[in-house]
Amino acid sequence: MKSYVMDNSIEARRQEVEEKLARVRKMLDEQKLTALYIAKCEGFAWITAGADSIITRYVESGCVSALITKDKCYAITNNIEYQRFLDEEKIDQLGFELLSQYWYEDKTMGYIKDIVGDGAWASDVPMPGAVDANKLISLMQYSLLDNEIARYLHLGEVFSRELEEVLANVRPGDVELDIVGRINNALWKHNIDTVLYLVAGDQRIYKYRHPIPTDNKIDRYMMVCCNARYKGLITKITRFIHFGKPDDALVKQYADTVEIENRMIAATKIGSDNLLAYQAAVSSYKEMGYPEMWKNHHQGGPQGYTNGYYLITPDMHETVVENQCYCYNPSITGTKTEDAFIVTTDGPVMITKPVSFPKIEAEINGVKVERPGILVMD
Repeated sequence: MKSYVMDNSIEARRQEVEEKLARVRKMLDEQKLTALYIAKCEGFAWITAGADSIITRYVESGCVSALITKDKCYAITNNIEYQRFLDEEKIDQLGFELLSQYWYEDKTMGYIKDIVGDGAWASDVPMPGAVDANKLISLMQYSLLDNEIARYLHLGEVFSRELEEVLANVRPGDVELDIVGRINNALWKHNIDTVLYLVAGDQRIYKYRHPIPTDNKIDRYMMVCCNARYKGLITKITRFIHFGKPDDALVKQYADTVEIENRMIAATKIGSDNLLAYQAAVSSYKEMGYPEMWKNHHQGGPQGYTNGYYLITPDMHETVVENQCYCYNPSITGTKTEDAFIVTTDGPVMITKPVSFPKIEAEINGVKVERPGILVMD
């Protein structure tokens, strides 16, 4: 299995940016475009090898945007962010010319018109005269570079360890919202922020597929689903804990859920249609005695610089590419499993995995993997 080593140095990031600029310029030629404008936070993180343009969390566009032509690349911001992006993000050392305006000015379209001229151009946010670039950008993001994979694996290792450590210290009577606070605190110190929390105790697990955390107190059984982000890349985890021995029916159902996910992972191969994973899930639910369960929740799909590029269905599916990231989340009322992986020539490389939780060993396409079991505590 190939080894991936994270390198956040300017030299490594500059090389990564150059490889991505080559993809952009190839796309510009193919689409007969003069330039690409990227304003969304996830796109900016991708093209800059991890720079953070987010000031207000959970907004679409950041405080800095990128404009890429066939021979130059620019970053556009305001006077508030200008110096920080030079000093801390080192945007100029990554090859971007930084253009600025006062916070009360609106010169962005002027900059674009001066640079693009009469040429056709694309944007990931609505802009006068621009072609929609969102799908074009997604396609360029699918195949991850080695340093991106290394960052993903770093995120997965820290995320898995910190989340499971917090859950191992949960006790009956703890409040769902308080548990969310503990997880958030554990991750922020590693420069990892969270973009989704689903937490449920006991009957809420059986009532809702998307249980937003509340002031409900945990009694015997708890589910946590969490999505976390590091330098633009996002991944997901679902974990369960149970106080006291769970009954045999729950243990079997959980094992069935893991098996469905493993079959979906096994069906996801370079060059194949990812619809095969969806079909593997539907047939597995039926085989295991839950024939209609797949209708109650989506089964996941490709992810990367977003929680998910799309959900795989018979109407939305694509060919799997090398080094693409996927995350599936089969669920049977009361159980769910969810760990992301990267499709490589060596087989699936799991991003998140059990660290302190029980391990369920499996072999997928000749690769041994460890999947999480339910953490049982007294």
